[in-house]
Amino acid sequence: MNRRAPCLSILLLPEDSGADAFDTLQRLVKELLKQVDEHVQTQQDKITFEPVRNKEALQALHANVWKSTKLRDRNKQVELVRTLATQLLLENGWAFFHFDGDRTWKDRDSSENVTKFKEQVWVKVRQLIQSKLEEWEKKEGRRPESAALEARATQRMERLKQTVPYYSIEAWLFQNTTEAIRLCETHYSRRDVEQFRKWELDRQALDEVVKPKESVCLGAKHNLALATQGFPAREVRSAGKSFAAVVQALSQDAEFCEALKRTYSYEEPPTPVH
Repeated sequence: MNRRAPCLSILLLPEDSGADAFDTLQRLVKELLKQVDEHVQTQQDKITFEPVRNKEALQALHANVWKSTKLRDRNKQVELVRTLATQLLLENGWAFFHFDGDRTWKDRDSSENVTKFKEQVWVKVRQLIQSKLEEWEKKEGRRPESAALEARATQRMERLKQTVPYYSIEAWLFQNTTEAIRLCETHYSRRDVEQFRKWELDRQALDEVVKPKESVCLGAKHNLALATQGFPAREVRSAGKSFAAVVQALSQDAEFCEALKRTYSYEEPPTPVH
């Protein structure tokens, strides 16, 4: 790898289809990374955050089309799987897939989305990756060993990171109570200011709110501002719920943590093994 090349290429897959969805997720992922490694460098020459450029794959993200059982959505799902497999097979490729839990944190074990993601996306991406690895082995004139291929495919799948807020991404964004209160005062005649003050005093409460964007005036209209203007990542992590769970999962991935270290280390990265 060229020392000047980015240390990581992270494909971002936002569930939301709004114009600011990619930028909002990018800001949140940067905050997650800083909680994993406080020294991480997230500028473009260190980490590239990539959008989904395949039109059909992008359509599969929106409105949870990726878990659809309708025949008309099949091609979109296939393209999504291909896009993910291609990214994860890159030397420095990772993917952060955002979908809402659509449950409160206390009811997270009943989240259909988590189960469906495993069945409809994860398993299929893994199958394609294993097939590609086998194909590469044969091209090199080697006889693929099933157990070794399975282990390598599983290792690559560790690079697909589920980013799952409970109930929804607004449960994270509304933790930025300072900016939320400013927005309420500026645009909504101070409506819901008291609610945000209550959440500021009890940050654990937000993960237990059903459909938080419908519970206050901000809705989903100001998500980018909430992600950008002083997002209190340390406090949200300390609340110990869905944001903290994602940080913990990332922190337990040794390969990922090593990749983050390379953003501020001058050591040469290890030679990749295909």
